[in-house]
Amino acid sequence: MQSRKRIPGNRNAARATLAAIIGAVAQAVAGAALATEGCPAVNAGALNADVSANTPVARHVALGQGDQLSFAAYGASVALVSGPGAPASLIGGTSAISATFTAPVNGTYSFRFAATDASAASVAVSCTSTRTEAANAAFLERRKGLLNAREPDRLRIDRAPTPIANPDKPLSSTVIMDDDGRAKDVEFSVSLSEIAAATNGSKAPQPGLVDFWLEGRMQNYEETSLGAGSTGGNLGVLYFGTRSMVGPDIMLGALAQVDRGVESYEYDTPTMAAKGWMFGPYMSMKVASGVTFDGRAAWGETENAVASSEIDDSLTARRLVRGKLTGTRDVSGWKVAPSVGVVFIEDAVRDSGTGATKAAGTGKVEVLPEISKRFAVDDATFIEPRAAVGAFAGFDNWQALNPAVTAVQPTDVNLKAEAGVAYGVKDGSSVQATGGVESGTTSAATQNWSGRLQFNVPLGK
Repeated sequence: MQSRKRIPGNRNAARATLAAIIGAVAQAVAGAALATEGCPAVNAGALNADVSANTPVARHVALGQGDQLSFAAYGASVALVSGPGAPASLIGGTSAISATFTAPVNGTYSFRFAATDASAASVAVSCTSTRTEAANAAFLERRKGLLNAREPDRLRIDRAPTPIANPDKPLSSTVIMDDDGRAKDVEFSVSLSEIAAATNGSKAPQPGLVDFWLEGRMQNYEETSLGAGSTGGNLGVLYFGTRSMVGPDIMLGALAQVDRGVESYEYDTPTMAAKGWMFGPYMSMKVASGVTFDGRAAWGETENAVASSEIDDSLTARRLVRGKLTGTRDVSGWKVAPSVGVVFIEDAVRDSGTGATKAAGTGKVEVLPEISKRFAVDDATFIEPRAAVGAFAGFDNWQALNPAVTAVQPTDVNLKAEAGVAYGVKDGSSVQATGGVESGTTSAATQNWSGRLQFNVPLGK
């Protein structure tokens, strides 16, 4: 018969091990239960702490992959004690020190703050989510794209003179409405010669050797992001330019531009803003019968106010180059106007950590033939249908246009089509409905549809 001998030491060791395991599990469960949920709570101050001597503070937070925490410690050490990558010391010392931590995977992370001496200490924490970084990048690209899409109407030598409907109010304006009848875009334009003509009671401006003009627009838009929900944004641009005719076929001038864009998302992404200015020369000339060339170059600075640990908010350089060749022919009463153009705008982005700047450009080459014809309804009103079908290719580096450089290539060629009809009064108000479609540049967006209802209203009419 065998006898079993009990060993008290082994039992005690087993109990201690079991208790440690249970304690660790309980601590992990408690930490996960009390964990701060994501960047919005962190940015509201959930992880901030005042630390007393000999009394460490623990903080827990649930992060998504790529979310980045920024710590600013004053007389305190910061260490990662639980979660992927633990243990790790982030900050240690007695002076004000900063550090960042990027979550390698989705999970709950625990941090320990401890005073490094007997004096008071504190830790402040902010968070930048991957959602925010993606929204920042999309906003900055969208701002450049909107600036690329439009130029001041007064840069063209073939621009029709603005009728002065009311001598007391020579300012002309355009209002574009959305589907709910609300003002979506607002534009205005006026020149010194038009003000002078209105003052003299004339409807025909007579520009002098140098004419000064002012043009502006406010553009509201909405976008949808799978990560950040719907967004509301607006872009405001103000142009101030000069105009001088060098003979009947060449127009030269200088142009100053001030612009500001703002976006805010439905979810936790902070409001983003960017502003800047540019100045440079422009030229518009008739190179042949029915053929015009428009060109512009500008340089300036931009400032990005976005919630990003990687993008500094200080001023950086920017530049713009644009050229467009347009031909106009009359074919059996129809106006055919094929065009080819290239535009490139580059805003430098400064890294907040190293201070180095990196060029971030957006450009497009576009070929867009257009056909239109104006029909008189009666002596005062008209109706004008128009249609355009063409193609464009985008690029983010000037080298993409150099056939000798194969390392940098433009995007695939995309198709574009527009159609619309305008109805209005000669030398007066008009309404224009336009719809368009572009082939998408990603698999998620195979087609991009657009539409607008535009009212052209000379103020005071």
